[in-house]
Formats: sequence, structure tokens, C-alpha cells
Amino acid sequence: MSVQDQPTITSAYRSVGVTFESLVCNSEPFREAIRLAASAAGKDVSILLLGETGTGKNLIAQAIHNASRRHTKPFVSVNCSAIPDSLLESELFGSEKGAFTSSDKLRRGKFELADGGTLFLDEIGDMSAVAQAKVLRAFEYRQFERVGGEETLHTDVRIIAATNRPLDSLLATGKFREDLFYRMNEFTIEVPPLRTRKPEIEPLAQRFIKECNERFGTHIKGIAPEAMKKMQAHSWPGNVRELRAVIKRASVSAPGEQIRADDLRLSVGPTPTDDVKPDGDLSMSSVEAKHIEKVLNKTGWNKKETSGLLGISRPTLDRKISEYNLKKPD
Repeated sequence: MSVQDQPTITSAYRSVGVTFESLVCNSEPFREAIRLAASAAGKDVSILLLGETGTGKNLIAQAIHNASRRHTKPFVSVNCSAIPDSLLESELFGSEKGAFTSSDKLRRGKFELADGGTLFLDEIGDMSAVAQAKVLRAFEYRQFERVGGEETLHTDVRIIAATNRPLDSLLATGKFREDLFYRMNEFTIEVPPLRTRKPEIEPLAQRFIKECNERFGTHIKGIAPEAMKKMQAHSWPGNVRELRAVIKRASVSAPGEQIRADDLRLSVGPTPTDDVKPDGDLSMSSVEAKHIEKVLNKTGWNKKETSGLLGISRPTLDRKISEYNLKKPD
């Protein structure tokens, strides 16, 4: 398949204009996830999306919103892992003028901005206990106060939450509230990793090439067979986000009009597999920790380069380094 065969890529692909029809669903695991999402879209239940970083949970959330009765209202997204605990409360609920030393004006929070629409809470597993309690109140009673304020505000939002963390273990250790979990868990969808969606790698890669051609003025026309073979063999620990980053880098650096195998800069490390059991010799968290450590060592602990290779954000990388107690070699 050549780039010319792909539909025109617009900014709507990564905006609230995304639809189920615009998603690449060439594999049975992802088709099943989309089928479930489409069936729940019109029912106004809260939805919990489970899946690894970079699998497309944000896009699915946007597609659900656009297929719901709330589609004419705002879709507001907040990444809980990218905001410090000290700022998350004001980010979600807003703040009154004078609530902080540097707060010189009223600031509306995400719950207020999303009124009537959908609030997407990404990486809820990273939310502090205080924030969890306040989100639960807003969820259950549809009301909240801005930080530093006394007026009770009312909100009507549909919540779609997502996490790449094992909520069962967070519940068992008391790091995540059971009552909030059950409120968010009215409908659960597991988003499969890219390594189980091999038929989607080529069309996604072609889509990202076309996106790069339009955005950066590159002139890539296709992917060499050996390059595609290399991509099909890769485990994609950073999933679709990693694939996009790899194609972007290759499109910009390729000397010709075709991406070759040598143009692909793929992350290295152990290949995650879906048959690894939590009680086996190597847990999935151990696989991830070893993989991140190898990429860090490969880049000389350059976190910007490492996060790019892994296809994750810098705050997520910092959190995982801390979570797995990874140390830079002396």
C-alpha cells in the first residue's frame, strides 16, 4: 500500500473530530474494543479504558464522545500523570482569585469547562488520595467548589477514565479508592497493545507518513519491504505512539522518497508477551522495568531521547523510573 492510497489526514484525526470510522481497525482484538466502545457510546454510562501507554485510549474516548448525545458539548481531556499533585485539584476544579500567591484571577477547572459534555481523565491511577475524594464527590453529587471558594457549583459531565496501571493492585494496597473505582467502572474496555494488532502496523505507518508529508513538507512515498518486515517483527512497547514517533523521525531523516530499514530507529530490550503470567518467572512489570532500563542505558540516561524512543511522555518516564527504582550506573 502506498501513501497515495491513504485518505487525507487532517488535524481532526487527533482532535474531538475523531470518529470510530476514522480509526484503523484491521485486527480482531482492536475491532472488538471498538465494537464495545460503540455499543456504550450512546448509553451515557461512565467508561474505564484499560491498556498500555500509547494504545490509543484518548482517541477511543474522543470517538465515544462524538457518537454520544453529548457530541455538541465540550470534550475536555486531562492527563493526571502530567500534573503535579499540588496543582491537580485546581486543574480539575478551578481556583478563585487570590487562592494562591500567584493567582490574580478566577480560573475555571476541567469539570466546569466540560459541563454538558465529556471529561476524559487519563492515567487516573496516578491521582492522589485527596484528588480521588474530590473527584468522587463531583462524580456522585455533581457538585464541587473551586479551590479557595465557598460557592457550590453544579456540573453535568460524563466521565471516561483511562489507566495503564494495574488498578487491582492499587485497590489491594489502598492506593486507589474502591468507591471511586466502582463508579468509574460501569463499563470497562480493554484496549489491546499494538503487538497483538500486527495487521494495523502498515496502514498506521502509511497514515503517519502522509501526516508528516503534510505537516513537515517531506516527500516520502512509501516503505521498503525490508523496513516493513523490521517493523512487523518489533514488539512496540510504546505502541501506536512509538510507531508515530519512529515514522516521524524516519520521514524527516530518510535521504530518499522511501523509508528503508536503516532509517528506522527502534527501541531495544526484551519483548513483552501476553502469555507472561503475574506469578511466573517474569512479571509484566519486571519486563517493562528491564526494557526501560535498557533504553535509558542506551541513550546515556537522556530522558528526552528515551521518552521519544519509548513513545511515552517525560512525566510518565519519570514516574516509571521512580516506581521501578531505576538508578543511573556510576
